This record gives sequence, C-alpha cells and structure tokens, in this order.
Amino acid sequence: MPASSARDLSRQWVDHLAAYRRHRHDEHLEALVDETVRFVGLHLENDLISSSYWSKAPLARRVAVLLFLVDRGAVNRTVASGRRVYEPVDTAEVWVHSQPALEPYLEATLELISALRSDQARRAAASRH
Repeated sequence: MPASSARDLSRQWVDHLAAYRRHRHDEHLEALVDETVRFVGLHLENDLISSSYWSKAPLARRVAVLLFLVDRGAVNRTVASGRRVYEPVDTAEVWVHSQPALEPYLEATLELISALRSDQARRAAASRH
C-alpha cells in the first residue's frame, strides 16, 4: 500500500492507533499496514472468500476495517508464538452492534470478526497438537 494511502487511512485513528497518525516517520505506519496486509491476506482469505461482500472487496478495504477495529479496541493486535496476530475482544460483536455508524456495514464487519475468531480457533487447535 502506498505511503499516501497509509497516511489517509491513519486519519481515522483516534484511539489505540492514534500514535501512528502523529508519528513523524512514515516507515512505522507503513510497517503496521504491511504487517496487517500480510495477516489479512494469509490468515483470513479462506474465511472471507465465501462472503458476498468480502469476496469482492479489495485487500486494502479489509486492512482498513481491521485497523479501524484495532484502533477502537474491538480487536487486539498481539503476538502469539512469535507471530503478529489480531484477536477480537470478547465483546467485539456487542461493540459493533452498538455503533450506529457501522449499521450499513454490520454484516460485513461481523463476518470479519468471525473470520478472526476462526483464525484464533485454528491457532489454538494447532498449539494443542
């Protein structure tokens, strides 16, 4: 994703990711976006392909929505087994339902959270073996 697109994306961040918006060095913002692109592309693709919305949405939109959810605290950005992962908080779906601005995107946002939960379950199952 071009640096200018990453900067545009970061203008919406007002909470957990706000420091990236104010940071002087674009490479930190670019690294965050690149990391999220890799995660979405590698870990969520199979879960989202059956969605009528996400199967047609560009990768950049998936990244934008995921980082929006991280910024607002509905999804945690963490490390598990040495890898960066994104995990919805227990109340993520409740939070999404409580946001009037997300109403037009409710189904798609819940599908993304569901895909994150599926990824989380796969990692948990793999770690038990």
